[in-house]
Amino acid sequence: MRAGRCLGALSASLLSLGTAPASAQIYHLYLQCQGHVFAGAPPAAAPTKGDLGQPLRVEADFVAVAEKNDGSDDENSKVRFVALSKRSAKSGDANLELALRDNNMTALVQRSNVLPTGERMKYAATQTHYTVAFTPSTGQATMDWRGSWLFSWHPPFQKLAGARISIDRQTGRLEGEIVGPAGEAMGLMDMQCEPKKAGEGPAPRF
Repeated sequence: MRAGRCLGALSASLLSLGTAPASAQIYHLYLQCQGHVFAGAPPAAAPTKGDLGQPLRVEADFVAVAEKNDGSDDENSKVRFVALSKRSAKSGDANLELALRDNNMTALVQRSNVLPTGERMKYAATQTHYTVAFTPSTGQATMDWRGSWLFSWHPPFQKLAGARISIDRQTGRLEGEIVGPAGEAMGLMDMQCEPKKAGEGPAPRF
């Protein structure tokens, strides 16, 4: 009888150890997104240190409407990059890998330089878009993220109060805003997302 209890406990332990790899299968969609992040208002004349701290103005014509272009996604991305660059003080490379789970509408950040890795966020899905709202938590992942490249690249982002992301389900285009304490857009994200299946990426080395 005692041996049976020990075997049951061992089986439970092995099952719990195997939960982490198996849990990767609960996500129905993986998105690998790459592009750019933009920050600051463009200087009127010569750039000054103060210009980079100004909130980014979001206007109707801020984003280049490249969907009318019959070219490739790469060409559309180039067009958008040029338009966004003209209206911002600086730009940097951005990446975001998301895993979406449909039964509880959770989006997991698997890897990113603009959002904290390991963060779990709620998302909403419509026929046309996935939308995600990020609010910084007090978790260790977020605290570590505060010292990442994003904040040294653009120090005014230290005032970040959240982020809003929208992904077009037809084109894979990601548009996002980095939001300040007053709800202003301090920066913009522009990426192109590609869907992936579980196991399509490189296997973990250890």
